[in-house]
Amino acid sequence: MPRPTSEKQTNSHPGSAVTKSTKKVTIKNGSGIPTIEERLGYLRPSRELLEFYRRKLAQYDNERDDILLKLDRCKVAIEEKHKLEWELRKRENEIVELQKAISDLQIYLFQEREQVLRLYAENDRLKIQELQDRKKINRLLNLCGVTEEEITYFIKEPPGTGIVPQKISPVVINEQRPSNSQKSTFI
Repeated sequence: MPRPTSEKQTNSHPGSAVTKSTKKVTIKNGSGIPTIEERLGYLRPSRELLEFYRRKLAQYDNERDDILLKLDRCKVAIEEKHKLEWELRKRENEIVELQKAISDLQIYLFQEREQVLRLYAENDRLKIQELQDRKKINRLLNLCGVTEEEITYFIKEPPGTGIVPQKISPVVINEQRPSNSQKSTFI
């Protein structure tokens, strides 16, 4: 709604004209309703209105600064969250790998324990066999009447080494065999 103006006020807005004698606003835009710019053009800002808008502007600037600070804090928090999530995934992968390694080591340890038990069993069996063999040897020696001082033991194969059989020609074998007249007794 247009406001009447005093004679001292002169406004030169497009689409309106002020007459000094009638103090009436004439609208020339043809619609009969003045635009917002025209309405604001008729208002004279008061000191209180200017202060109000200055306070509002300062308030909005402060709110904007606060929001920007909150956004910066959120940005830092989100970056920290992503960093922690990445480290968590990395450590979870390391944990999975370590658990797999532990599982493999437990399997290997179990296999080695089984091998040790087999070796202990074989070692015990060989000790028992050695005792039985010594008893047999002592029985046979007692039957023959030979004393311990007269006995020399020969090992067929040295422990821990393998003997490679050699191929000897039949002529050499025949020469090494004792003839029937040269037979000797071996114990």
